[in-house]
Order: sequence, then structure tokens, then C-alpha cells
Amino acid sequence: MTFLERFMVGMTLLFSLAIAPLSVMSMPYTQSGPALAIIPPWADRKATLAQAGLTEISPGRAPFGVLVQPAPSIDLATLRENGVWALLDGTLIAAICGVKNA
Repeated sequence: MTFLERFMVGMTLLFSLAIAPLSVMSMPYTQSGPALAIIPPWADRKATLAQAGLTEISPGRAPFGVLVQPAPSIDLATLRENGVWALLDGTLIAAICGVKNA
């Protein structure tokens, strides 16, 4: 394999890995079931979730995300004003992580 071929294979893998998270981020929240709230790691998690009207349901927390149960009447437009960067479909995230029947 020449240098150019190895370079092209590497770049293809790199772009593939970069596109996967973007495709997940573009999936809208379906307004039912659990969700993954993306919040800044420097923000006070409990205060941010309380202001946004979200209830934490996960036992742990990732640096940028926390699993929450939004109220059915949650207004997605006001979440960002309260410090939530994004709200992703929790069942989609669970499926990516290998959880069955989420």
C-alpha cells in the first residue's frame, strides 16, 4: 500500500468518525421518554436542570451529558436559555450504547 492509499484510508476513517456524532446531534427529541441533556461541564448540573424543568434519572453523569426525564409539556425553545445546549433522544443514545429495549 502506498503512502497516498494509506493517507486516503486514514482520512476516510477520520471523516466517518466525525460524521457519526453530527448525525446523532441532528436527530430531534421526540417529546416522549428519556432524553440526554447536553450541558456545559462547568455549569452547576442540579441548578441548570432545575431551571430547565428537567428531572435527572441517571445514576451517573458524563462530562457533558446527563440522562433526564423531561415533562411532557417541555418547551424545547427555552432549554437553551436555561443552560442546556441540546436535548437528544434518550432511546437513540441507549441503542448506540448497546442497551436493548430502552
